[in-house]
Amino acid sequence: MRILIVEDSVVIAEGLKKILSSKGFAVDLFHSGEQALHAIQTQQFDLLLLDLGLPDCDGLQILRDFRQAKRNLPVLIISARASLEERILGLNEGADDYLCKPFEPEEVVARVHALLRRATSRASNVIEHGPLTLDMESKKITFHGQDVVLHRREISVLEYLLANVERVVSKPQIVQHISSFEDELSETAIETYISRLRKKFMPDLNIRTVRGLGYMLGKPNSD
Repeated sequence: MRILIVEDSVVIAEGLKKILSSKGFAVDLFHSGEQALHAIQTQQFDLLLLDLGLPDCDGLQILRDFRQAKRNLPVLIISARASLEERILGLNEGADDYLCKPFEPEEVVARVHALLRRATSRASNVIEHGPLTLDMESKKITFHGQDVVLHRREISVLEYLLANVERVVSKPQIVQHISSFEDELSETAIETYISRLRKKFMPDLNIRTVRGLGYMLGKPNSD
């Protein structure tokens, strides 16, 4: 999953990036609204962490702009504006959650997971797919009841496939959702990770190649 942080404070932004990256998220950060809008328009993200006091614009204007453009990206406002009126305004403008500064890092992580669950209509952090389970928070994977150790990139690819069962996803889409601007991840690398996942989980994990389009994870066998 890929998260965009838009935060005026370099210290806070770097702190958020560090803790979210440690939880397995691909994280990009910007300190200005103009940069953020360009990133949102040109890249795919799964969640936006938005400060309101930006140097070049009000964060609420960014929120208004892409909500008016029918963008459904989940948004968590993190702001020093702590009054009831400010929080209500942020939520009414289209934010999905509002967290006041100062905050505890663990609470940010918990709210991020809650918003991602809501966006994908999941009741818990654990995804089950036949004999395979993936805990989105701990990144623990079990297969037929046995723990499985995967490379972090393999986990990210698996997570994205599990979030898109019976949907065709292209290699560029996978790259965008599991890597940040700082990462060097090629489409060839995606082919390698898919191959490794097939070797570990086939035939229970049916990852099909859709020629010219990408990959599709089928539903688990009912028997």
